[in-house]
Amino acid sequence: MVQNKQKTAKPPKLLKSAAKEAAVSKAESWQKVKIKGHVISDDCGGYEGLIGLEVLKDYDAALVKSSSKRVSSRNPDRERKLKKKKRKVSKGGEDDSSESSESESESEDEVAATARLSKKARLAERHAQKMQKLREKREKRKELRKQKKSKGQDNQERNKSEDSNDEYDADRFALLRPPPSDDEVAQAEESSDEEAPDLVPIPTGEAQADVSAWNGLGVPAPILRALGEQGFSAPTQIQALTLPAAIHGKKDILGAAETGSGKTLAFGIPMLAGIMELKQRNILSGIRKAPKVKGQKPEPAADEHELTPPPEELDHVSGASEEESDAEEHAKRKQTPLYGLVLTPTRELAVQVKNHLVTAAKYTGIRVAAIFGGLAVAKQERVLRQCPDIVVATPGRLWELYAQGNQHLGKIEDVSFLVIDETDRMVEKGHFEELRSLLKVLNSDEQKKHQRQNFVYSATLTLVHDLPDHMQKRNVGKRPKFVKQTVDQKIERLIEELGISQPKIVDITSSQQTAQTLTESRLLCPIDHKDFHLYYFIQRHPGRTIVFCNSIDCVKRLATLFGLLDCNPLPLHANMIQKQRLKNLERFRDSPMGLLIATDVAARGLDIPNVEHVIHYQVPRTSENYVHRSGRTARANKHGITVMFMEPGEVKSYVKLYKTLERTEDLPLFPISERFMGAVRERVNLARDLDKEELKLKRVQSERGWMKKHAEEMDMIIDGYNDESGSDQDEDPFVIERRRNRLRVETVRAQLQALLTQPIFPRGFSFKYPNSEATQLATSHTQSAVETMKAAIEDQKQAKKDRNKRKRNA
Repeated sequence: MVQNKQKTAKPPKLLKSAAKEAAVSKAESWQKVKIKGHVISDDCGGYEGLIGLEVLKDYDAALVKSSSKRVSSRNPDRERKLKKKKRKVSKGGEDDSSESSESESESEDEVAATARLSKKARLAERHAQKMQKLREKREKRKELRKQKKSKGQDNQERNKSEDSNDEYDADRFALLRPPPSDDEVAQAEESSDEEAPDLVPIPTGEAQADVSAWNGLGVPAPILRALGEQGFSAPTQIQALTLPAAIHGKKDILGAAETGSGKTLAFGIPMLAGIMELKQRNILSGIRKAPKVKGQKPEPAADEHELTPPPEELDHVSGASEEESDAEEHAKRKQTPLYGLVLTPTRELAVQVKNHLVTAAKYTGIRVAAIFGGLAVAKQERVLRQCPDIVVATPGRLWELYAQGNQHLGKIEDVSFLVIDETDRMVEKGHFEELRSLLKVLNSDEQKKHQRQNFVYSATLTLVHDLPDHMQKRNVGKRPKFVKQTVDQKIERLIEELGISQPKIVDITSSQQTAQTLTESRLLCPIDHKDFHLYYFIQRHPGRTIVFCNSIDCVKRLATLFGLLDCNPLPLHANMIQKQRLKNLERFRDSPMGLLIATDVAARGLDIPNVEHVIHYQVPRTSENYVHRSGRTARANKHGITVMFMEPGEVKSYVKLYKTLERTEDLPLFPISERFMGAVRERVNLARDLDKEELKLKRVQSERGWMKKHAEEMDMIIDGYNDESGSDQDEDPFVIERRRNRLRVETVRAQLQALLTQPIFPRGFSFKYPNSEATQLATSHTQSAVETMKAAIEDQKQAKKDRNKRKRNA
């Protein structure tokens, strides 16, 4: 009996040794093994033997599937035999107790091993099912894409080749992956009762707009995808006219269009499309010219594809340190060319153009950087070390870095695309001398100049000024020395200075040079009353408003005055720190009732959404400034209004400006109700007094500080400096004056705050427009400035008709 028991105990020992060997092989590193035919071991020893296999052509996947089921299921006959053996051992004598305990432990190990293997098999099957579902969903997506984007035989053949590579089932190689770890098995046991959720594909992007209107213009698919995400469903007029010639014909473009017409994308899309084409061409030429290195292993063929690479190939950097990889990457970036250069007149416009290009290049892999003054040079040099494909810059900082020998900017001679935005301002004499130096560098090589594609855009490209008075007087004689420049002569001069060859000229500017949805008006008042009318307009017609001034001092004074009136003004001028300028612009964009008081720095190119009002606090010096200022509102077919404040001394400038714009009629007068001007004047006058008192207090404190500083240097003691509790006779006169100024400041501030808490315009009534005091309607105390101006224009037309009718009857 003992011998028979020992014979029956041998198979469990074999199973135990096989399980141990399998565990050891699992811990060891993967190795390549080539096996043909059956791959299931005789002792049913799990899937560890399948790790690292290299599948051959004559490998049968059906055997793996059928054998996996046998391994994954428990054998009930074997368990019954083990139970019978346990019963026999329990009936035996005490001599056989040790042997029976060994057989019981071996049988328990065998049961645990088979159970663990069956759990791993179930996990492997579940993983294979998930992969099968994911594969089916991918195939459905491919079919949908084929139906939508079938364009010719090339795409069909490409799709066939892709499908032929995916002809194997997902389950075929699922069992050849590494078995799950013990932790994964434990997690699977906890969640075994729950059903595995289906794999939901992650959405690739946001809801896109229909971009079918862009078809035929030559816009690449990655750029169209980005445009669809931004909601650009159709091109604007300037884009539709320039894109085919720029993308297909590689023409130089000289474009003139109103502000807000989409000029940034009109030059941005062709530049991005051209860079994509150049990059693809460079990649193809690099593949053809790639030399074969001795000792280099050839790539494995499709028949010898390795499912699991060796461990040394799984590292992120194969045998190379991080410093070496960074050095290699930096060396590669040094070789990347500078494809495009965009020049802008203002820093804020450079930031805006850069943001537009980054949005359009979201799926192209093209890098864009902005270089402008006001920021640290070291930070911008760091940006240029990344070797961006496009650089958007102001001429001053760009020339400074180029003169310092920046490596990436040293490639500007070889740029393939040059953009000059707001060209008329950039090329003016006396402005941007650095631009002329840059143009000399860019146009030094004739061959490169002819190969470069140029884009020149401006809203006031076709505006021509009259000659000054002193030049017109000289033209009285028979031979005029100075002649007024025509539009064609201006464009020819630009073409010659910029080095453009055979450009396509696109001019869609209207005769009035401003947008059709813009309502223009003027307001006549003395110079001292401009503050009253500005405060009246802001309170009566709330909304996002920009107030333009001709000088920085005027901006500072208005910002202080309207800050005391609780209007929360945001100043913007050239003497501010660049970070503060950008911060004020962001605050203005975020505030629906924002008030921006700025110089002409903010006049050109800035795309601030939903600006409702533009106020010319001072008449612009040039017609270009007027057009660009007014272009900050009524953008993208939205309505807006502009009001020009005029005092008697500015009438001459106004007449000259309108003569340049070729206007035949004066601007209509903006209506103001004198009924509420008394309350407005009271508040503004108090704010002015408060400003004066605060200025006096600061002046006294600065003088007192100056006295104290010099007294300490001379070891002198000023009597009564620290004593402010005594009588006026014993105190220092500076202390007395300072105390009186503080009392005045507090008194005036209290009066002003009391007035600001009361409404200027009584709630509960309004009227058609402010000049009419007859009809009153129960509406809000605030009104739309555009509607008010339109109603006033209609009333003026009706009054004119009535006057003409009376004259006829008389």
